[in-house]
Formats: sequence, structure tokens, C-alpha cells
Amino acid sequence: MPSTVRVCMRVCDKTCRITAVHCDDAISVELESDCSKLQQFGEELAKGVPMDDILDIYSSRIMSPEVRKNVCFECLAVPAVFNACWLEEGMISKGLAKKSGSNSIEFDELR
Repeated sequence: MPSTVRVCMRVCDKTCRITAVHCDDAISVELESDCSKLQQFGEELAKGVPMDDILDIYSSRIMSPEVRKNVCFECLAVPAVFNACWLEEGMISKGLAKKSGSNSIEFDELR
């Protein structure tokens, strides 16, 4: 069963929906967004994500400048790709994800 995560970036007012599906030797990733930069990122990921790319973030093609292109570092869509893939591969419990509902970043004590 596909694993889907949704990202709402309130700072830039953009959203995306990432769906990961286990295939034979890779994970199929579909990314839908109202952000043109994320759409390009999604086109690169549509070629498939090998397991090695979700296991080692430092050498992952997901993180490479050629794939990320102009996606800014604070965009939550990039870690959400890992979350969708980890959910699909059983590295994050779907029950726990369903129970927790969401993760968040909160801007606290701004002056």
C-alpha cells in the first residue's frame, strides 16, 4: 500500500504531497506541488529512488545538488521524501505515524 505524506510550508505558502510505493529494486516517488522548484525535484525523483539513497543521507541522490536544484535547504519537502520512503519500507511504523498525525517546526521567541 502506498505511503503518502503532505507538507505545508506556511513560510512560503506552498504545499506538496509525496507518495512512495515499493517496487522491485527501488522506491517509486511521486511528488505533487504548487511550487515549480518542487515540481522539478519531483521529476528527478520520478526516475526511482534506490534503497541506498534512503539509507545514507550523506551520499543520497535525493540530497545531491543535481537533483535538488533550486530547492532551498529549509524546505520541508526534502526530509518528507525520506519520511515517505521510510514509511513505505517499514522503517517508520505506519501505526505510530497515524497516531502522531504530524511533525512540526515552531518559531518560538522571535524578537
